[in-house]
Amino acid sequence: MTTGLTGRKWIVLEEKNKAPDFLIEKYGHVLAQLIYNRKELFNNNFDEDTIYPSLKKLLDPQLFKDLDTISFKLADLIKRKKSIAIYGDYDADGVTSTALLVNFLRDIGVDVKYYIPSRFYEGYGLNRNAIKKISKVADVLIVVDSGTNSCEELLYARKLGLEVFVLDHHEPTENFRKTEDILILNPKLYEDINPLFKHLASVGISFYLIIMLRKLLQFEIKLKPYLDIVAIGTVADVVPLSLINRIFVKKGTQEINKRRRPGIKALLESLSLNTVSSFEIGFNIAPRLNAAGRLDDAKKAVKLLITKNESTGKTLSEELEFLNKKRQKLTEHTFKETQNRLKKEKNINSIVVADERWHPGIVGIVAGRLVEKYKVPAVVLSVKNGKAVGSARSIPSINLFEIMEKHSHLFERFGGHSQAAGLTISTQNLPKFKNLLSKAVKELSDGDNKTFLEIDMEVPLSYWNTERVNQLKTLEPFGEGNPSPLFIAKNLRILDFMTVGQTNQHLKFWLKDRNKNVFSALWWNYADRIKDLSVGMFVDIVYMPKISSWNGKTNVDFILKDIAVSDMR
Repeated sequence: MTTGLTGRKWIVLEEKNKAPDFLIEKYGHVLAQLIYNRKELFNNNFDEDTIYPSLKKLLDPQLFKDLDTISFKLADLIKRKKSIAIYGDYDADGVTSTALLVNFLRDIGVDVKYYIPSRFYEGYGLNRNAIKKISKVADVLIVVDSGTNSCEELLYARKLGLEVFVLDHHEPTENFRKTEDILILNPKLYEDINPLFKHLASVGISFYLIIMLRKLLQFEIKLKPYLDIVAIGTVADVVPLSLINRIFVKKGTQEINKRRRPGIKALLESLSLNTVSSFEIGFNIAPRLNAAGRLDDAKKAVKLLITKNESTGKTLSEELEFLNKKRQKLTEHTFKETQNRLKKEKNINSIVVADERWHPGIVGIVAGRLVEKYKVPAVVLSVKNGKAVGSARSIPSINLFEIMEKHSHLFERFGGHSQAAGLTISTQNLPKFKNLLSKAVKELSDGDNKTFLEIDMEVPLSYWNTERVNQLKTLEPFGEGNPSPLFIAKNLRILDFMTVGQTNQHLKFWLKDRNKNVFSALWWNYADRIKDLSVGMFVDIVYMPKISSWNGKTNVDFILKDIAVSDMR
């Protein structure tokens, strides 16, 4: 098994499970193998109706446990002209959930306000001061993308006279309590529910709610145009793109490309994006929405998604672009600092780092970058007044949420999922947390502790042209559970290479195959591997083909994911 310069072992899926002949005859060799590699995604059904997402395939809202109860009660409150406040979160799922509900409720004539807490002054989740403010201006509180584990705060809201609803997808803790006064719609509370509902982000749960509200309130309003917001939140929250989410994102990207919302239209124009796929949502749109909550005020992102004014949309998109560039600089600086610290450590099996100078809004991104680079769980924290606030990211074999729940006495607060979590911890408890995380990794078997790179099949670079790259769109949207196709090309000679990027963090290659064809390729964020490479060396590469346009010309580019020195000499 080949091991690349990133330290990951390469697994070629075609070598383990070759596509059957009937599939190859129907779709061609490459597309057939890609479809067969994703047979679980398609539930072993290779009909075109399954492969091409359709709104008709959405699971019936009646199957969503407790959705009918919540919808009936909320519809009754709307009929009685009660005012509503949405309490969101400052990440992209919270922002899009808030914007989706605000847009729909305003479109049907409901008096609705929204509140997004400050990452810096209030932190994640509900807080009593905010609830008290809301109780003075609203009759109904709808909490989105948090609230499942905030029993005390929810009861406080009820005590102040608010009707309380929660739309959330976070894991319940052992201390979770459900009361009859508070209606919580969270598929992860139930064992006997279709598991596809458990894959929904909060914005997807919110969309199911408005499906039911439209029916109960008997409004003749089209819901498909709201899917642009649903698609953004779903991709940004990195939830599995199984059936429901796949439909949401596929149809939602079509709505994004119609540019009906002034804010989205302005954002796409500022990015010079002609068409949008899940890739552009994840790498261009979501980071800019998140930048507002990371560095400033997440309400700016909500305003971008709800404004009806072209000028306002343009102003807000410019502000988000400025914040995103600032975020990129802060992230790069902090990432370099963490790497410098880790140079002093030997045999790194987990990472826990904290500093008073690090911006709390970018620690999650840095943690993700560290996991990608070192292939171990990483926790990055910003320290202030003896408290460390930050984010944790993990490898598949380590469940962060379980570890933190088991040692909950160490934390002032925590929440999240198996692979990503947020936490607040006293600096005095950091050494204990670091030790228990390291111990959890040490207890893994050798196989569990390895990281792998799953590759679809071997395809030479010369195979690709724009038409063949476009065929890959059949499998979109790509994301969690449906990764972008990866290919191997072997025995390529390095003609030249150089560092590129603002801080020379990327590598650009010129590669020649055995037929003397020359190709250029980019390897993002791996300039530190330059010492392992030399001109004239033969290499095998893992890559993604991508279409780019420049000065009116369309080209096929190659994005590298890993490199290994070839056996060919």
